[in-house]
Parts: sequence; C-alpha cells; structure tokens
Amino acid sequence: MDAKMDVGVEDQGSKAAPSPSTTASAPPHFLCPVSMELMKDPVMVATGHTYDRPSIKRWLEQGHKTCPVTGSRLRNLDLLPNFALRSAISEWAAANNVKLNDRQLTSVTEKAVGGTDGESDAQTSPHCVLEGHEEIVWAVEATDGHLFSASADKSIRAWDTKTRRCVHVLEEHTRPVLSLVVSQLHGKLFSGSYDCSICVWDLVTFRRIKSLHGHTDAVRSLAVAGDTLFSASYDSTLRAYDINTLKPLKVLEGHTGPVRTLTVLGAHLFSGSYDYTVRVWHTETLEPVHVLEGHTDAVRALAASPVPELKYIFSGSDDNSVRVWDANTFKCVSVFQGHEDNVRVLTADSRYLYSGSWDKTIRVWDTQSLECVRVLEGHMEAVLALTVMRGHLISGSYDTTVRFWNTETFQCVGKFEGHDDAVRVLTSTGEDAESVYSGSYDGSIGFWSLPAPTSNTRAPGIPARAPATR
Repeated sequence: MDAKMDVGVEDQGSKAAPSPSTTASAPPHFLCPVSMELMKDPVMVATGHTYDRPSIKRWLEQGHKTCPVTGSRLRNLDLLPNFALRSAISEWAAANNVKLNDRQLTSVTEKAVGGTDGESDAQTSPHCVLEGHEEIVWAVEATDGHLFSASADKSIRAWDTKTRRCVHVLEEHTRPVLSLVVSQLHGKLFSGSYDCSICVWDLVTFRRIKSLHGHTDAVRSLAVAGDTLFSASYDSTLRAYDINTLKPLKVLEGHTGPVRTLTVLGAHLFSGSYDYTVRVWHTETLEPVHVLEGHTDAVRALAASPVPELKYIFSGSDDNSVRVWDANTFKCVSVFQGHEDNVRVLTADSRYLYSGSWDKTIRVWDTQSLECVRVLEGHMEAVLALTVMRGHLISGSYDTTVRFWNTETFQCVGKFEGHDDAVRVLTSTGEDAESVYSGSYDGSIGFWSLPAPTSNTRAPGIPARAPATR
C-alpha cells in the first residue's frame, strides 16, 4: 500500500487555503473544486465538471458514485482530459513564473510501500502504511518498542516499531476488539471486546494469561490506576480488577447509559457516558465521589490536563461543547463553545487542550486562560483522532488523511495520505515521542514521523484563523 506525505504550505491552518505565491491570483476555475489546488491534470467527469485527476480519482476509489460539486450520480466513471483548460493553466503558469512539473503547493512527496515486496522500504521510510487487519482498527496503544492494534476482525496485532513488522497476532476474542490499555509496570496488555470479556496478555510472550468476565455488553474503554484495572461497558457499569491477582474487586454502578470513555487524574477515575454525565470514582476505595452534570447529550471524550498544577478534567459531548471541571471541587469552571457539531475527541499537552469535531475542525484552547486561541481548518471530513508529539498536534479524519500541525505557529506542516478509509485512531508515547501511529477503517496501520524540513523557498502560509469573537 502506498503512503504519501505532502509537506508544504498547502494547508497552513485555513480551510482550503492555498499558498498566495501560486494560486492567490489564479482564476478560480483553475483550482480543483475538491483540493482547491491549482490543477496539473484537469479531467472532466460525466456532469461536465472539471477536477484535478489525483483528487477525483481518490474520490472515486473511495466508492463515491457522484459528482462532488453537484452531488448528482455519475452516469459513468470516465475521466476525460480537459486539454483546453490544461493549456490555459500552462499559459497562466508560464506568465506568472509558476512551475507545474511538480504537484502544486507541495514541497516534498515521499512514498513507502508496505507489504511483502516493499518490506525494506517500509522499514527505512520515515512514514508508511502497512496492511494487516481485515476490518476496522478500533484501538491502538504504543510502548517504547511495540505497537498494539485492535480490530473488528477479532484480533490484536503486535508490531515491532523499529522493524515495523507484525511480530504476533493475538487471537482469543470471539467478537470485535474495541479497547486496549498497557501496563508496562505489570508487564501486561489488556483488551476489551464486544464479546463482553477482557483478555490479559503477557507483554513479553504475547500469550494470554487470563480472560476476565462479568460485563454483559461490549467493553468500550479501559484504564489503569496503580494496581487496579478499570473497565467501562455498554452495560452501563464499570468494573475494577486487581492487576496482580486478576481477581474482580467491585462493580461500579450509577450510570444509566452506556459508558464510553475513561480517564484518570490523581486519586480519581472519571467515566463519561451516553447518559450525559461524567461520574467520579476513588481509585483506591472504589467508592463513588461525585456526578458531573451539565452536558445535554452523550459524553464521548475525556481528557486530563498533564500539568500537575492544573487539576482540570475536560469532557467533550454530542451537545457540541467541551466542559472544564475542577478536579478538586468537581465544579464546572468553563464551557467551551464554538464547535458546530459533535465533539468526538480530546487531547491535551502542557499548554493546550485540542478538541476535534464532526464539524471538520480542531479548536485549540489555552488551559491557563480557558480561551479558544485558534481554529484549525483543512480536513474535509470529521476529525476522529488526535494525539501530540514533539511540538506538534496530529489529527486523523474521515477524509483518510493524517495532518501535522505545529503548535507554535498553528500551521499545518504536513499532510499524510495512504489510508484508503477513515483514520479512526491515533497514538504516540507522549509529547517526547519520535513516532505517531494510526489505525484506519480499512484495517491498515500507519507509521508516521515528523515532516522532513524542506529547503524550498515558499511564501509564508496563511495562518490558522483566530476564533470569532463571541
């Protein structure tokens, strides 16, 4: 599978924001309606509309049968070269000193091929996409030497992150595997599944140690606090297990809807549910502590501030908002509004909280001032996954791309392509990580490094827009 990475000023934060040095003065009909880039190889579809060949080919290869502009179903999938428009673009480019011999607005394009024939390339390229799972990848977890991926194909794959080879396939679950968590301290990997069980795996031998039972519906989220494993289920309960003995400790009841997400801060576990609430539990006594209420729809995402002085828990909801909770008083100290659709994912670094939404944007929130400082636009579909590494935010989307955003300038400094379907999950080993890993609806796994610096001279990119004044 080819993996392609575009680095340059193509997507410097503003939605469909081409570089002013190449396209700002170009006639609008010279730009592809899909990519908003200057067309290099314009082709017509059956409706008579023209697109750049790579963009419309990818659209069609994703299974679409319609014209992107009109939404009309295409009578056929023929792509006819638009020689007149190509000639006009060439003349305009020559008159304006714009080179068309490389893909426009791209300073570097690198490819790596995964699979048997391209194994050596996959090991040496800074980024590649490898085939492995047969169905959706629902979860990924990374350690210093291994990546674990969980899939709807009922398996977990263990990957050596140095050689990028799949070193083991863990097969014990009887239904899709939805969640993973690693405890390196205990040398164990835990996996939760639609089969209602949790499997415990040895991190060295990759053998199953035990299966934990008790839930009556899918195990959707897992978390570790000290010597305790916590599981959250669609059966509306949480369960606690002793990691050393693997014996059940307690069933945590209180939610009235499926429990979707877990996070830990200090001595407390926080659980987000479709019942619109976040519940707080003591990680040692296992007793309920508080119920955080305020959301008006399902809570799908939780994140804890990694800064010790900031005892904040963040919750993202289908009500389009993010709420900030003081983890000491359990009071809501702020409500982040601005997203126009469901908030799907949250992640935080030492300065900012990042929220990804179905509205295709990422919002950046200063965790000191509790204000929105940037809106990152560029993804063409919902933002499903976020993670951080080395001064960068990484985002994955339904549009099949992985994007790198510099957290100093808030510019998109890299766009990676290679997955053939939505990028569902991302992970890294933290802010100091060297690599980021992605899992896709197409079953593939992506290995990504920081975008390589380019020596090409480019005009400054258009920065991400500041949020509108409320």
